[in-house]
Amino acid sequence: MARNLFARYLWEINTLYERGHITLKELNALYRDSYLYDEADEDARMGRRSSDNADDGAIPRRTWDNHRREIETIFDVNIECRKSDNTYYIEDDEGYMSSKMTHMLCNHFAVKNMLGEAKNLKKRVIYEDIPSGFNHLTTIIQAMRESKVLDISYQSFARDELTEFRLHPYCLKVFKQRWYVVGWHEPTSDVRIYSLDRISKIEITLQKFNMPADFDPQEYFEGSFGMFRNDGVQVVTVRLRANEEERAYLRTLPLHHSQHEVEQADDYSVFQYRLRPSFDFKQAILAMGANVEVLEPQWLRDDLRQQLAKMLDLYK
Repeated sequence: MARNLFARYLWEINTLYERGHITLKELNALYRDSYLYDEADEDARMGRRSSDNADDGAIPRRTWDNHRREIETIFDVNIECRKSDNTYYIEDDEGYMSSKMTHMLCNHFAVKNMLGEAKNLKKRVIYEDIPSGFNHLTTIIQAMRESKVLDISYQSFARDELTEFRLHPYCLKVFKQRWYVVGWHEPTSDVRIYSLDRISKIEITLQKFNMPADFDPQEYFEGSFGMFRNDGVQVVTVRLRANEEERAYLRTLPLHHSQHEVEQADDYSVFQYRLRPSFDFKQAILAMGANVEVLEPQWLRDDLRQQLAKMLDLYK
């Protein structure tokens, strides 16, 4: 799948969501004003060749119907047509909003489109660099859709040399601005996780694989903070006391999906979590400094106290 075609799918989803109902003619007119139009994607060129009536940059209805099918397959977004006025709309827009990955990707392209339309603003909007960006994302999604094995060349942080292996891609996840692919690693016959920005080469093979019926991405990461399961650590109840300032941030951006505010006072709140306290979780707590205190479990308090003592030694 071409990268710009993948981007167009996202643009079409976001445009339909924002407009509610729209005709194909209106959609094509908006597309010609978007940042994607300059890329002259292959699909648009095919559309112009196949229809004498298609405007420059437009796609005919048959190609648009193909887009709708692909969008439903990849993003689980169903685009319907209202026959009374031939307008298109997202059948379940609330469902679209609940799909975090699709919503996040669409928001990214929506912002990019607005900046493309107002080029004088580009220098006034500063993006934080995302190492992996969308590297290899379309290839992996296509392999997941077709249940095909990937050939991957990978450069890990722990090794100087590249490793090559075959992976059955099960799911994708984003954490701390990095994309990760989770899949069955053929050489070791187990499930492993790889960062997309460390992949130097990726190809879809002709080999098919069967997605295990008992593999559920949500269950796989249940109790985890970040990307790693940490099976050696038990899921425990963690209670944090956050001061007045920090609790406002935690209310708007929860530290973990299991977060609950279980106690409120004038100048602090207590938040409760059910998770495995991983290295990433400890780092997240330390990053909040003196604004939070771990109340329980005791062993986590002790562990953080030891780390803080080591940090203090560095500045003596």
